[in-house]
Amino acid sequence: MSFSHLLDLLVVAVSVAAVAIVSFYAKHKIEIDERAAKGDRVAKAQQIAAQAVTPLVYQAEKRGGAGEEKMDFVINGLNLILSLAHLPALPTSFLKGLAEKAVVAMKQTQAIADTVDKPKPNKTIMANFSSDNKSE
Repeated sequence: MSFSHLLDLLVVAVSVAAVAIVSFYAKHKIEIDERAAKGDRVAKAQQIAAQAVTPLVYQAEKRGGAGEEKMDFVINGLNLILSLAHLPALPTSFLKGLAEKAVVAMKQTQAIADTVDKPKPNKTIMANFSSDNKSE
């Protein structure tokens, strides 16, 4: 075998590999595009859930109830928002993590607000301006 035969064999092998890759892509293009779109939809769902969790946490705190009831309210609210937007559901553990993060932020904000709004001790100076006229 000469060098030109090896070069021709290499060109044929690369051509066959390229045709195989292109035919695979053409055959599975719709499936590949759907997976890419689904990945985009999951990212969009995560973004919307991250934006919606804080108001839901504040609303749950305002409604009151036990901790688990508040968490269920937030998780159900997030799932409802995602379903109304026709986005895929996210794992409950992910949603609980977002809710816990929002609760920590809410508590930190409340602690800062409490220290700023703390009433200062009332320092009233009492003075007596009445005259002591003693009559005898």
